[in-house]
Amino acid sequence: MKRVVPYAIGVLVAFGLAVLISSMLARSSKPIDDGFAAQLDLSPLDRAAVYADGRLKSYDSFARDALSTIAGRNRIAALPPDVAYLDLMLRPQAHAAEPTVFVKKKVVRSQIVQAAERDGLASREELDVFLETGMIRDEVLIGPETATLLRRLSSDLLRGSKAFNQIMASVQLQQPGALGSRLRLVPPPPRVTEAGGKMPWGSVADIEAGLAGEPLRRAWAELSATWRVEDAEGANAALAGFVELLRTEVNPGAYPSPTRLAFESWYFKLAHLTWVWLVYLFAVALLLMAVAYKWEGARGVGLGLFWGGFALHTLALAWRWWVSGRWPNSNMFEAVTTSVWLAAAVAIVLEFVSRRGPMRNLFALGASAACMCAMMAAHYIPELDPGIKNMMPILHDLWLYIHTNVIIASYALIAMAAALSGLYIVRRAFMGSRADYARAGGAMLFTGGASVAAQGRSTNLGQVLDGATMVLIELSFLLLWAGIVMGAIWADHSWGRPWGWDPKEVFALNTFIVYIVLIHVRLKARDKGLWTAVLSIVGAGVMLFNWIVINFVISGLHSYA
Repeated sequence: MKRVVPYAIGVLVAFGLAVLISSMLARSSKPIDDGFAAQLDLSPLDRAAVYADGRLKSYDSFARDALSTIAGRNRIAALPPDVAYLDLMLRPQAHAAEPTVFVKKKVVRSQIVQAAERDGLASREELDVFLETGMIRDEVLIGPETATLLRRLSSDLLRGSKAFNQIMASVQLQQPGALGSRLRLVPPPPRVTEAGGKMPWGSVADIEAGLAGEPLRRAWAELSATWRVEDAEGANAALAGFVELLRTEVNPGAYPSPTRLAFESWYFKLAHLTWVWLVYLFAVALLLMAVAYKWEGARGVGLGLFWGGFALHTLALAWRWWVSGRWPNSNMFEAVTTSVWLAAAVAIVLEFVSRRGPMRNLFALGASAACMCAMMAAHYIPELDPGIKNMMPILHDLWLYIHTNVIIASYALIAMAAALSGLYIVRRAFMGSRADYARAGGAMLFTGGASVAAQGRSTNLGQVLDGATMVLIELSFLLLWAGIVMGAIWADHSWGRPWGWDPKEVFALNTFIVYIVLIHVRLKARDKGLWTAVLSIVGAGVMLFNWIVINFVISGLHSYA
């Protein structure tokens, strides 16, 4: 019983953190002012479906995607995205003097600041805030100097046109007409067009143009009128009636389950559970203490936190899978979060096998470190778009599912090995330069740790770290080789050739070559542990270059993984 208590404490702490963070996120989803917006109740819209990006999604999910285009990760007037979308559409005059245009690139922000200072349309304080947040009033962008700068950016195809297009997308999307046209709430009638295709979903603009039934037009007109005069009570009642008409009287068969829509809304309101990186952070701290000081209490609580974090991570993955209707591995956000989940699952198996051996704790430690970094990146980096979109038709292939999951699992195991290699190098730097390494590539310690101890053979932390690193490297080497071969099979099936020297293919091969070099160096080098650690970190660097620079800087046929 005493052994179970630390594990239970760790699991309870993990779920306590989850409840605390969830409640904080739920509170922060409300407007921070105490006026009209704070009195609104948009919960009925959680049962409304919006047709966008080729799929039916919840209104909250749709609004978050749209507001990310308009304002990045900023809020407009401190409003949550679901309120801000309707407010920009129905009360644009309320935001006329506010910064609503987002400029993503900091280099472009600096250029705009210099031009705006010459135009004299913004104060120094406003421009300082703009440099920090990227948010600026659209009136500032029409000054002579700033307009000239934007025209110059639009004509620079290599360096400026992408930034110009992003700014224009922010400006154009927040126009009331554009917002109304994109908000496609009305399901098509249960019939087909003369050409045999499905009727398109109707938008709010269609309702206002008189293309919807009289009850729906009256309900929307009532909502618009009460919203514009800031009658919160009337707007709430009109909104509830409007959504009820959409769900029950206008082709209810076209609507997805209200439960699924509500769960999709809450998935995004709870920040897609990527904040689980905090749980993994605590697990890393406690497992480090267990490894360094052989503290059993820290080991139990640390493993409990790791299991609790993995359970929450599994919930996030299953939640997204259910909402999207597919295994979550079709964009960069999903590849990053799924890869470390696969690695954590492998770590749990390895921990179970080595639970009585000297390598115990190390696989959970490496997995916690990899999961913490990946989930933190998914939570904070804007380029990792969490929006749920349909999978491209070319990706509906069995070999692709196998190929991508095997590849990303190998990448996550590479990251785990690099974390343990870093610990090995730190130990060598601060505890002497003794050239410790594991015999038989760590397999002896992994499979026969108890028998090794029974025979009186002593093992130190350096040997154990090197052995655990080699176990992970051997697994990742096999998975990476298999993933590259499966990728070639899929490429031949989809593109008509198994290999085309695409940048992603080249750097996946480069990563594999680093580990071929590592295996040969380990056979010949005297200081096997040090060279293994160094080349493990080099391999992880090549892998990260493949995942970051190739995906976001160098264009190719692959968009992720």
